[in-house]
Amino acid sequence: MPEYQRGGLASAALAQLRAEHSGLSWHTLGGHLRESRPFWAAVGENVPGGYQQREVCPHITPG
Repeated sequence: MPEYQRGGLASAALAQLRAEHSGLSWHTLGGHLRESRPFWAAVGENVPGGYQQREVCPHITPG
């Protein structure tokens, strides 16, 4: 929803999750929709490697 965009809430939430779980590797599931690419670029700006779509882990099966 436009009124909630660009306020920094998602960036803050993801930063807190990364801080609390620093030993984990994060990735996004599914395709990055064209309209969501700016979001993932913004929230991953100071994240080493950023947020990008990667191959699904071998232990995850399509459901």
